[in-house]
Amino acid sequence: MKIKEIIRAIYYSSVNIKEELFMGTLGLDVERGLFLGIDFGTTNSVVSVYDFKEGQAQTIPIDGSNIFPTAIQFETDPDDPDKLSRIFGIQAKEAAIIYPQSTVLSVKRLLGSDEKIKITVDDKEYEFTPEQIAGEILGYLKQKADEYAQEELNIAGEFSGCVITVPANSTDKQKKMTKEAAKLAGFDEDNIYLRLEPAAAAISYAVNERKDKKVLVYDFGGGTFDACVLDIKMTEADEPTISILSTYGDNYLGGNDIDKIIMDMIYEEFKKMTNEEIDLFDLNADDGVSKRQKTTALVRLAQVANQAKERLSSAKSTKVVLAPFIQEPKIININMEITREAFLNHKRVNRLGDPDELFEKMEGKSVEDLINRTIECIDECLKSASLKSEDIDEIFLVGGSSSIPRIREKIKEKFNKEPFKSRISPALSISQGAAYYCNMIMMPTVKGPVVHEKTIHPLGLEIAGRRFMEIVKSGMDIPKEGLTVEAEELLMTNFDNVTSMAIVVYENTKPSGDEKKTCYVTEEGMKRLAGTSLRGIPPRPRGEEKVKVIFHVGQDNMLKVMAKSMSTSGVETELSVDDLY
Repeated sequence: MKIKEIIRAIYYSSVNIKEELFMGTLGLDVERGLFLGIDFGTTNSVVSVYDFKEGQAQTIPIDGSNIFPTAIQFETDPDDPDKLSRIFGIQAKEAAIIYPQSTVLSVKRLLGSDEKIKITVDDKEYEFTPEQIAGEILGYLKQKADEYAQEELNIAGEFSGCVITVPANSTDKQKKMTKEAAKLAGFDEDNIYLRLEPAAAAISYAVNERKDKKVLVYDFGGGTFDACVLDIKMTEADEPTISILSTYGDNYLGGNDIDKIIMDMIYEEFKKMTNEEIDLFDLNADDGVSKRQKTTALVRLAQVANQAKERLSSAKSTKVVLAPFIQEPKIININMEITREAFLNHKRVNRLGDPDELFEKMEGKSVEDLINRTIECIDECLKSASLKSEDIDEIFLVGGSSSIPRIREKIKEKFNKEPFKSRISPALSISQGAAYYCNMIMMPTVKGPVVHEKTIHPLGLEIAGRRFMEIVKSGMDIPKEGLTVEAEELLMTNFDNVTSMAIVVYENTKPSGDEKKTCYVTEEGMKRLAGTSLRGIPPRPRGEEKVKVIFHVGQDNMLKVMAKSMSTSGVETELSVDDLY
């Protein structure tokens, strides 16, 4: 252990020695602990730091605001025309109205995909991966957090650790790309930790409430929805211990989808005004409106819709004004009123730039339908935890979209009680919980909250007859070094003289709870995670070649699988769940 780490550990342990004494005696600049928590959101991001001297997490204002738009805009570097410069946050979001081709919004929804992001700057086209764009934004947040820590908190030095939160239902590939983005941002690879958003929110709740309770975390963000049931118990030392009982969510349900319903309402008004002669979503249509004009109009439409949604959280109606909306071949202005009732019940009919498969999920859906979908996720979450609504002591709302009044009404109808009113804004609680989380990970011996990490869903293999062989059960404790589980049964070859064996991994997102029931990978809720082949096994009669399979789940719930031949050949293979055939 380095001398600075020893000093920090002693200081953390509340030994009654002053910081000045350390510095004076040893001549060292003692770090107070730079533990970051980042809620990297689809629409907005929030950064918090845990200051151990104060014993609390606090949100860091980025460019003057606690809420940082997750946006980046590229432009030609004025000092070098062959290079690009970057603009981040609110300026980038506003620039999207004028320069939509060079601005990237909602990159989080692309993490986990192989889709390339194309931007155009001064007629030059550039291509980025989602993790590169996310890395640029995280790097800016890191820079601003570092500046704030030095200037406002008198904390100097490298960040000791960083917790970045991810949706409860994130795939391993999404997690891997998020971690890669953090590495590109300049964070130390060994001190980047991914943790579930609702678990981080629960820490924020627990450190302030300090009571034994079963809590449902309702996390409705810009791009995803998660429900999570947690069991919070206080220790004799008056510190909370948090156990995750179950999670359930939808990675394609968020505040952005509500924004698109308002966009749909405005666009329907636009179609009436123009007799449907202009199609904004066909950028190449010969209708007199340029591609640039259409793209700009769509970006403005999205921003105005988001603002209208926020106003409808506190008002029963709002005005939407777009003047001008279209300038050529003629000026078209939009001036309309949207009531909260119309907002809740309007059914979406326009694609609004969504890919076909996503639009199919949202076509004909109203805000009321989307809120009902969150209630369905809650039901699945409770079922997985073997609990009923009346077993829940508190409902904790987090995520910016949870401020919609109809959500509070639905929650009250479901649980017959009002959601918990936190002193912390729903938009800030995940980030602050993540900062506490980071302190827990980096300094596990220090007094504070503890989270018992557990597996979320059953994991297993496809075997003969398309049956599902469960290896990792849901709710298993994940120790600090990770959980390693060996399949109870060895796999065997099904035919004579085969030299390879398929290893296909599945996750059962809707377990029945009946351990005796035979499950099949074709059933609803079965999610194919990965597949590979164990090659080079010796050709032998059917059933004589046996293969051992081992699953390893880390504390971030990321899975690795090892398959090894038990014959003298000893061939083996290893895969993570983003390694698809």
